[in-house]
Amino acid sequence: MPAAIAVVQNYRTDDNSISTSLEDERPNKLAFENSEDATTQQRSIPDNVESNQEAAPTTKTTTGVSTTLLNNKSGLNTSSSSPSTTRSIISLSSLNDFLNSTTTTRSIVSKKTTSTTNSTADDIGNDTTRPTQNNSQTSTTNKTTTTKKQTTTTKKTTTTKKPTTSTTRQNEGRTLVFSEEFTNSLDSSKWEKEHSTYGDGNNELQCYNPNNVNVSNGNLVITARKNNVTCPGGRNRNYESGMIRSKGVTFSPGQSIEYRIKLTPNDKNNQGGLWPALWASSWAGGGWPTGGEWDGFEVMTAENPKRATFTIHFTESSGDRGKVQKHVYSDNYFSDNWHVMRFDYGYNGKLVYYLDGQIVQTISDADTIQGWPAPFNSSMKQLKVNLALGGSPGPIDDRALPATYKVDYIRIYDM
Repeated sequence: MPAAIAVVQNYRTDDNSISTSLEDERPNKLAFENSEDATTQQRSIPDNVESNQEAAPTTKTTTGVSTTLLNNKSGLNTSSSSPSTTRSIISLSSLNDFLNSTTTTRSIVSKKTTSTTNSTADDIGNDTTRPTQNNSQTSTTNKTTTTKKQTTTTKKTTTTKKPTTSTTRQNEGRTLVFSEEFTNSLDSSKWEKEHSTYGDGNNELQCYNPNNVNVSNGNLVITARKNNVTCPGGRNRNYESGMIRSKGVTFSPGQSIEYRIKLTPNDKNNQGGLWPALWASSWAGGGWPTGGEWDGFEVMTAENPKRATFTIHFTESSGDRGKVQKHVYSDNYFSDNWHVMRFDYGYNGKLVYYLDGQIVQTISDADTIQGWPAPFNSSMKQLKVNLALGGSPGPIDDRALPATYKVDYIRIYDM
């Protein structure tokens, strides 16, 4: 194995700044281990997706907006609020007071204007489900910032070594119970390739084609390209991509999931419209978002190719759609490096996200209609891995294609 190349990756979250030292070296593969069989709830794709779109509930945001970003190069604090935007430079003492008092805030999607409280579809790929993504654009000095989320920023700088991966069944006190290493072909007993226009309700452009999902050199490889194809139901699309769903894989409270991923656009300087994700939804019943959605990560390059997003979705006690969301920004394009991500699904509703060895989001409470920690206290029964194109985050830039989304491994541990 060649010598590792040290890479310093600087991240800025909504409420802190972190620096992590990575090594551009592939970790060892684990011996494959099967989890015990578990029941899987399969979702059927509606034949008439477009007809469902008419029933899609609309949302409006009524919460106030206040965003504060700290430029870690100039030391300037840029504050903005909606509808007007202002800037100010704060003193060191004021900054210290601000740092000591800031807490992670919750972003709320407000009450639907339709009479239906919850979508009857099982997850957000159906037309009646996924809400329009907030087209947030966050910038540094000399640019204004407009956002629909209430966010705050504190600053914390740490340096860490690249997260290590173990070839034993023990990893940082965790016990490996499932691993998918993608060493040969895709295991059809555990994974199903999607063949549909799933995502129509989000105005996505792709046909998910099974031919665009492969295993090569120890990686799952999803390829997105511009190509005229006909998807099931006679739906014609000008773009195709890939998606897989797990079968018989259960991820439960008290467990931790880890995955190593890489996005590669054809042109990193013009990569808008790519939308890779690893996620689960509607495991607790009651439709979306009442049944819950966990986004292990999303990158929406049309909004910001240097940002990763970590979100949970739910229905609030008022019946409104709610979410807790964290954006993590980098000085580099997200696609420049491989990334190791981890999510600890703790008991009693403690949810912890990691990016390249650093904690970037901790959630311990939310106003869910069932009462916290539900629905985030029950087992997720299906994982989804996909590369969407276009849609609500923004249009596709054809120069980004062909693009690939690679997954080195997916591992589940008992904590």
